[in-house]
Amino acid sequence: MTLLRATARTLLASYFVASGFKSVRHPELLVDAAEPVTDKLVPFVKRYAPASVAGYVPEDAQTLVRINGALQLIGGLALATGKGRRLGAVVLAASLIPSTVAKHPFWSRTDAVEKAEDRSHFLKNVSLLGGVLLAARDTEGKPGLVYLAAKGGEHLARDTRRTTKRLGRRTGLTTSALSKNVSSLSDAAGDLAENVGKSSSQLADGALAGGAALVGAAVASTRKARKQASKQLKKTQAVAAKQLAEAREVAAKQAAIAKKEGAKRAEEVRKQQQKRSAEAVKQGRKTAKKLAKKAGKVKKNIQLGEN
Repeated sequence: MTLLRATARTLLASYFVASGFKSVRHPELLVDAAEPVTDKLVPFVKRYAPASVAGYVPEDAQTLVRINGALQLIGGLALATGKGRRLGAVVLAASLIPSTVAKHPFWSRTDAVEKAEDRSHFLKNVSLLGGVLLAARDTEGKPGLVYLAAKGGEHLARDTRRTTKRLGRRTGLTTSALSKNVSSLSDAAGDLAENVGKSSSQLADGALAGGAALVGAAVASTRKARKQASKQLKKTQAVAAKQLAEAREVAAKQAAIAKKEGAKRAEEVRKQQQKRSAEAVKQGRKTAKKLAKKAGKVKKNIQLGEN
């Protein structure tokens, strides 16, 4: 963590640490402002949350204020120290929304001065929300899960192309068949890499957006996004490995077929050579007989001339 990042996170976390400490120590000061929000939020959570979670949701506004303050305090310390900073930023984003709505409902104010003051504080908290969301996405320049998933798919596609080309050169496959295999494997690996990147990005964004609504749901969504991206990457690797094995199997079959066809062709050539040799011998014998017959006639004529 660089000095600039450490300073910026500490400054950003200072508001949440101070506000969370105040809420934990003196929650009764915020009960009146929080009750309109808790009266609507608690029934909503109990209605849509699982039964195992809904039973633990408190209905007392003071307890909820204290819990929200504790979350701000813990999230602020995590952001400032850098220990679990991204998760802490998500927690701060989730805790900031209900506290902002409860403390600064400028739309319900009738007094112009109070309305202007609440609007100013509301916009300040919106700016803080943007800051913690950026902090939640900051990886300090290290490759994130989405980037790693996409690069993994690209490496698999490149390795598949190289391996298939080597197999083609060794086995003597035709260029058209080899290019088809390479193209299909490359397209499949590329599509898988793109799908992994898109799916991982959507899951990560969904986890971050869900964290702005409720802390428990945010943590679950973030973990689910990571598991989904890791699972998708494993599927990509398995599919690419399967396609590479299929390419090798096809190459071996085609090499066997080529070898078999070569042996068959050699046998045909050998038979043709034997046939031509037999015909040449037969023709030679026939020619020899003709020459012998002519030689006999010549000898007979010579003998007749001598007589």
